[in-house]
Amino acid sequence: LRAKGWLAGRDHANANTELAGKTIGIVGLGAVGQAVGHIAAHGFDLNVVATTRSMRPAPDKVGFLSIDALVEQSDIIVLCCPLTPETRGLISRERISRMKPNALLINVSRGPVVDDDALIEALRKGSIGGAALDVFATQPLPPNHPYFSFDNVIVTPHMAGITEESMMRMGVGAAGEALLVLAGKLPANLRNPDVVDHYRRRFPADR
Repeated sequence: LRAKGWLAGRDHANANTELAGKTIGIVGLGAVGQAVGHIAAHGFDLNVVATTRSMRPAPDKVGFLSIDALVEQSDIIVLCCPLTPETRGLISRERISRMKPNALLINVSRGPVVDDDALIEALRKGSIGGAALDVFATQPLPPNHPYFSFDNVIVTPHMAGITEESMMRMGVGAAGEALLVLAGKLPANLRNPDVVDHYRRRFPADR
């Protein structure tokens, strides 16, 4: 508005689309993925589909699909999965080629989940609608990186979840987990349960 005046934006207003009724595909249905799905379904009336490794029941208003079906059917794809050997390169050249021409890819997981070269090629060809990227294979992202050259790409410096409130919750949560461990209990957000028996043998709780 400051740069181009009042009418510049209004000239393209009728090309805007609404979120309601679109399909959002969530890759990874942990705490972040479930929160995204809840907001999308209940706040914006999006159709929510997801793919996940776990066999947990689907949250309300979420349907499960294979990763290949998800990339083909989704208008918006949000990556919320952890980086593991299985998810490295999950959004491959072949899967990017199967996305809708207007699809938007949002990555808040880890950079190596996406094939950067394939995504850059798709953006150059205009074969997908755009991307919003908070994480990258190389961080900090070099200032001459191709992602900065696209008008339809939003780049943020790995800070999508950082707020004053979230940092407070993180500190309180970390302290609470430490207190549980010091009391001989398991942390509430245990990520490697295979070490529990070894931990208990090495650090038996006071009786």
